[in-house]
Amino acid sequence: MTACMARHDAIPNEQREIQREFFRIDAETAERIRHLKPRLMTYAQEALETVFDHLMGNPEVAHYYEIAENVTYLRAGMLAHCERLFAARYDHAYYAATDEMGERHSRLEYHSHVYTAAYTNTFARIVELAMSDRHRFTVDDITALTRVTVYDMELTVGAFYRHRMEKRDALAQDTEKVRELLAAS
Repeated sequence: MTACMARHDAIPNEQREIQREFFRIDAETAERIRHLKPRLMTYAQEALETVFDHLMGNPEVAHYYEIAENVTYLRAGMLAHCERLFAARYDHAYYAATDEMGERHSRLEYHSHVYTAAYTNTFARIVELAMSDRHRFTVDDITALTRVTVYDMELTVGAFYRHRMEKRDALAQDTEKVRELLAAS
């Protein structure tokens, strides 16, 4: 956990602010998401009821998603992440959580599209529910939701690849040490 936090802490707050500026996430956008959070959480809960269903028939990952406990665990994790995301508080805890999520995903060793597809399908279902609600979201609401969601996915996928590269580099170093030991004997 400490190493994970150290990696995410390596990016200064000023750099994080610049990242959010690229995504046009300002105080107004964050406040809009916080205001919408109760509705967004309701939609997220409903979206997460079925988001993994189509993966159960996918030969690449079916063995994982056919286990009910795995799906329950993933839903709970995604719901907890939605709670943080829709709080729109870009603090230490939020960045640590995105880094930890990317690290967990990298350890499972599926291709990144497995995670981005689940994320995208959850997001799309939330938008569908928001637009079909009798109190439909406005264009500004959907724009704010899109900005924070894509930023969040960027952070998580970035962490996914960073952890994969760290693992690959550590393995390469270990391989080189073994070669040196074998050559010396």
